[in-house]
Order: sequence, then C-alpha cells, then structure tokens
Amino acid sequence: MLGSAAACGGDGAGPSPTFESIAGSYAGTMAGVSQGVALNGTFSLTITQNGGSATGTWALQGVLTDGIDLVAVQGTGTLSGTVASGTNPSVNITVRSGFCPNYQSNFSGAYDSANRRLTVTGAVEFFANNSCTVVLSYPMTMILNR
Repeated sequence: MLGSAAACGGDGAGPSPTFESIAGSYAGTMAGVSQGVALNGTFSLTITQNGGSATGTWALQGVLTDGIDLVAVQGTGTLSGTVASGTNPSVNITVRSGFCPNYQSNFSGAYDSANRRLTVTGAVEFFANNSCTVVLSYPMTMILNR
C-alpha cells in the first residue's frame, strides 16, 4: 500500500527571520603576550546593522612592552560582518586596517542579549614600522561591553 501527503496553502517561505539589534558602541580590554612582548589596551567597535549585515569601525589603543621598553600603539579601520537570526545570535566580524587596506582579521563569537555585550575570538595583530608585515599576533577572546 502506498500513501502520499500534500501540503496546501502559502508560498512555503515561512516567517521572515528576526535579527536582534547589536548596533551600538562597544569597548573591552585586550591583554596578552606574544614573543615575550606584553600587550595591554582597549579595543572598541561601533556597529551599524541592517538585518543580518553589520558594518562600522574599530579602534585600538594600548601599550606593548618587553619589560624594558614601552611603546604606545593605536589603530583604526572599518569592519563588516554578519549577525545570525534569533536571540543571543552568533556574530562574525572582519576588520580591515586603515593603514594596510589589503589586511583583514576575522573575529567570531556571540552577542549576549541579557548583558548587551559581544564576546569575540580572533587575533589582534601589529605591523612593523611603515610596513604591512605582521610582526606580533595576539590570539584572544575579548568581552566587549556596550
């Protein structure tokens, strides 16, 4: 005996996805050690959002030290990314440097809806003087508060 079922009505598309707003300004601390050089600083993002797409800017400011010398560092650039639908969405962000336009670094994580913060994991990287060659890389997880 063979049976069959057929669905009726509607266009099959279902409801449109809903995207939680992560738009806003965020900041958090950066800390790590790479090749004997310590990093301490602040990483910030300003995000605008259109549905599941995010754009904006990033900035960092801090110091690098090997225990003897102390060097102030700063950087800025643009970001783009995606936001998953639903509550506590996953977030993927690509940052680009204003100084080195062909450079990009990827961060992934999630937005905490209750606490209004982003937790992202990726590498914060630094270039050699007047060059786009990465000389220090700090893989880390950052908690960025709105």
